[in-house]
Amino acid sequence: MLLFFKTLLITLLSLLGVFRIGMTDAPVDAENGGDPVIVESDGSFYYTYTTGGGVDICKIADYNDVAVLERKTVYRSGADGITGAIWAPELHKIGDNWYILSCAVFDANTAPRGTMPQADANTDMAHDDFYRYGFVLKSKTEDVFGEYEFMGMLAPDGLNNIDGTYLQKDGKLYYVCSAYMNVGNQHLYITEMSDPCTLATDENGKHNAVCISSPQFSWEKQGWSVNEGPAVLYHGEDVFIVYSASGFSSGGYCMGMLTLNGDDVLSADNWLKSPVPVFRNRPMQDVYNAGHCSFLYLSDGSVQMVYHATSDKEFGNAPRLTHVKPVQFICGVPVF
Repeated sequence: MLLFFKTLLITLLSLLGVFRIGMTDAPVDAENGGDPVIVESDGSFYYTYTTGGGVDICKIADYNDVAVLERKTVYRSGADGITGAIWAPELHKIGDNWYILSCAVFDANTAPRGTMPQADANTDMAHDDFYRYGFVLKSKTEDVFGEYEFMGMLAPDGLNNIDGTYLQKDGKLYYVCSAYMNVGNQHLYITEMSDPCTLATDENGKHNAVCISSPQFSWEKQGWSVNEGPAVLYHGEDVFIVYSASGFSSGGYCMGMLTLNGDDVLSADNWLKSPVPVFRNRPMQDVYNAGHCSFLYLSDGSVQMVYHATSDKEFGNAPRLTHVKPVQFICGVPVF
């Protein structure tokens, strides 16, 4: 019964969000913003997003003022077997080091061809997505602007994947990503890590990657079937994963949410999916194609959602720009 009311509350709050009137949602970066991440460290704010050619970190004035005070390219495509554009870099401080999770196409001559469980005879076996994987960089010092070293590719059970992020719970670390079942068909997976650079294995050398979300509703299949861009949201003991659904250029790109309903994050049955999007097109605010969010935890205890969106429903008519908005909680349920 409690699970029923939680699902009902999530649904109602998600539907009410679409009709918020009089709220402005102007981008904080009017020029850039694909897959944005902002973090706070020692009173300063750092910003990164997809540039394609590498990983740039920008020290900015504030989380709602991305005027660049200092910029540094810490990694470039072309190194370590990476041949294609680098997507969705994320900054994470774990222990004394900074880690960057990102993804890219690797050289087909040196990287293994990945596993797509639902690939059929019509799938182009030379497609780039068969060589697209997550990877991790580790800082050599505690300085976010210091040097980083490539620590390896991340391929849970051989799956091609993008948009990797960390989930931490009960002293354990997990890798959450969007894995390809076929070209144009992406699902969310989770697997345990032995450290921030290494996927854990069992006695048989398997990573035991678990699928926790597949596109099942019509709003997850606009253009093509997609669950991607997972972002972990913590609130007290509660854990949520907000993800992007549908094709990014379909006009129906939106965000869904999983709620952990139990202790075991590796049990697919413990992840409750909202039956409706928790954030979608908001024409009255000129927000379209909103997706690929991250969460900024401020020193005052508040949480901000950082995401990209376009100002026009037709994806090709406007760039993806960075937006920031506060996350509110009603009866423990996040409202965006």
